[in-house]
Amino acid sequence: MAPGRSGQSFKHRLRRGHPMRPVMTRQLARLDRADPDEIRRFQERRLRMLIRISARFSPFYRDWFSEQRVDPRDIRSLDDLAVLPLLTKRDLIDSPEQFCVYPRAGMWAARSSGTSGQPVTAYRTPGSSVYELAVLERQWGWFGVPRGARRVILRGSDFAAAGGPPVKLVPGANHLLVSSFALTGDNVDQIDEAIRAFEPHAIEGWPSSIAVLASMFRDRGLRCPLGAIITSSEVMSPGQRALMREVFEGPVVDHYGQTERVAMAGGCEAGGYHVFDDYAIVELLPVDGRSDRREIVGTSLHNWGFPLFRYRTGDEVVDVSTKGPCPCGRHFRLLGEIDGRIEDSFTAADGRTLPLPATVVDDLTGLREAQIVQLAPGNFEVRVVPGKDYDGAATAEQVRRNVDWLFGRGQQVTLRVVSSLSGSSGGKVKSSYVASSSEVEGR
Repeated sequence: MAPGRSGQSFKHRLRRGHPMRPVMTRQLARLDRADPDEIRRFQERRLRMLIRISARFSPFYRDWFSEQRVDPRDIRSLDDLAVLPLLTKRDLIDSPEQFCVYPRAGMWAARSSGTSGQPVTAYRTPGSSVYELAVLERQWGWFGVPRGARRVILRGSDFAAAGGPPVKLVPGANHLLVSSFALTGDNVDQIDEAIRAFEPHAIEGWPSSIAVLASMFRDRGLRCPLGAIITSSEVMSPGQRALMREVFEGPVVDHYGQTERVAMAGGCEAGGYHVFDDYAIVELLPVDGRSDRREIVGTSLHNWGFPLFRYRTGDEVVDVSTKGPCPCGRHFRLLGEIDGRIEDSFTAADGRTLPLPATVVDDLTGLREAQIVQLAPGNFEVRVVPGKDYDGAATAEQVRRNVDWLFGRGQQVTLRVVSSLSGSSGGKVKSSYVASSSEVEGR
């Protein structure tokens, strides 16, 4: 197990065997074809319950309701949400524990730098994880993927970084893990043999990782027909989508989410991209200077131990409010194109492609911002803006450990303390990027 990373097999067993999973699945199946009024009643019923437990047990909300002299019983409908304050990533950077309703020992921490380079920590209950899986399995079912489907997973998977095999079977989970950090020509035959022996229904993971594997297969003249290509965590390019379809042949089933789990959306079989309104209440707020854009603001409806209301994700979406109903017949709202996580692929010292490299800084603590920059293949700089609990020596040690574990030994990495991060894209600071030649020369 990598340092600082929890055992995934335990979580898989917990999600599969949770006693509420059948109830959640039936409820979500009913809401899948519900009319707008029924969906709204469900949202408001959950909202009222979450507000009441938060006002009583969450230190942040208990103090807020008391200081503002707002009676939590007065928040009963979606229209009443506007009474509550907008939360930002800064709230979770400074004091995530203040939002906890349950003891932290009964939840697990989720950390990510997301799209902004601002490391956030959120907490998840086992029930919220089970609910999320049920929501995703419902979406996959729209494309004919059965519940409990055998899936090849390419989502980081650091087990191979210490020199182990590039694939790993997760007992009882119907998962074959393929390490995103071991996609090399030397491993392609072993990966191909393992996938064919596994006989998966679908492949799931980061688009950049799946595209790298698809490119390797195509170069060898290999095809691997599957029922679906399940993607998330990144915005994929048209070229990546076409390559994955060419090699794996199934439909691309994409979904959008974030570490804080305050909103989820995904594609349907008719080509629409829907908000999952039974997962969260999503507000689309205007973006200054962009009449066609909206910011996604989410209120979770499933994470009872760590409720977040009106959380600003920082992600923007094309406004399609004037678009008609989706041909699929569902009444979940439609979204346009989402500006999500876009990162450059890095290159290791030995020439391997390293997709989604910001995973190196995802678990760093005591920071306000963090970013990893590639100066040259195999040469990286981690830039950090210290927070209130910053420990320079511990951070440097964790960075070195993460780079060795995820990218492989033999990489150069330096830690640099800065007052702010650079490398913006469309007004956002990227959590990872490849430095331009002019930037490298000017250092």
